[in-house]
Amino acid sequence: MAEPASLFLWHGRALIVGPGIDSTPHAHYAAQITLGLDQPFRVRLGASAPWVETRAAVFAPNQQHQLDCGGSILAHLFVELPQRQQTVATEVNAGFHALPDFQPVRAAIDAARRGVLDLDTAAHAAQQWLCCALPSALSPYGYDPRIARALEWIASHPGTTPSGELLAAQVHLSESRFTHLFRQQTGMSLSRYLLWLRLFEGVAAVAGGDNMTSAAHRAGFADLAHMSRTFRSTFGVVPSALHKMTIAFKQKD
Repeated sequence: MAEPASLFLWHGRALIVGPGIDSTPHAHYAAQITLGLDQPFRVRLGASAPWVETRAAVFAPNQQHQLDCGGSILAHLFVELPQRQQTVATEVNAGFHALPDFQPVRAAIDAARRGVLDLDTAAHAAQQWLCCALPSALSPYGYDPRIARALEWIASHPGTTPSGELLAAQVHLSESRFTHLFRQQTGMSLSRYLLWLRLFEGVAAVAGGDNMTSAAHRAGFADLAHMSRTFRSTFGVVPSALHKMTIAFKQKD
């Protein structure tokens, strides 16, 4: 019997632990950090690039890549970084897993494999993983207070699709200044951030027992194909993989 997979989802971050799923060449907005838990996996940076065997890899945002899992159990961390922090370089043979500070992360991943990892511990482990793998990409500062207020407004009005003009007015900025600051602070355009929220809604619907088509409609996608394209562009696999996962998510920061 195949080992079950687990998905932990937050705004702009996702942790997936479970059997690897071979992908087609793809790129996405998020930085991706991948670890082979029991054995190496293969990766290549494009359809014509050579395959490289590795135990750990870091993929920069928008870096095309493809995985050949070979039956490996993998852990993936996806992170959408603020623009000011997008200094990530692709590293096919990364060494973060050998650092002493990574040991608590590995313990959390092992707990996820046993089905006993809670969401808060997963969030702490994800942050520690980032500290090990991408220390230069982390900022000691929180969001600009105006962006923090905008995010609070979005969270307190579920089911709405606010415009940049509306949110800019809420925080007393011009629309152009707000949209620039929002992208700089969150790493995403407003429309991309709202897509993450819709992915949350789709994941929640699947976790609640909806079929994929119903989940797509409940999340505000035009159809299942639209949600599938969005999910695949974010995670590199089709959303039907959700049916094989234990899902935990946090819809509010």
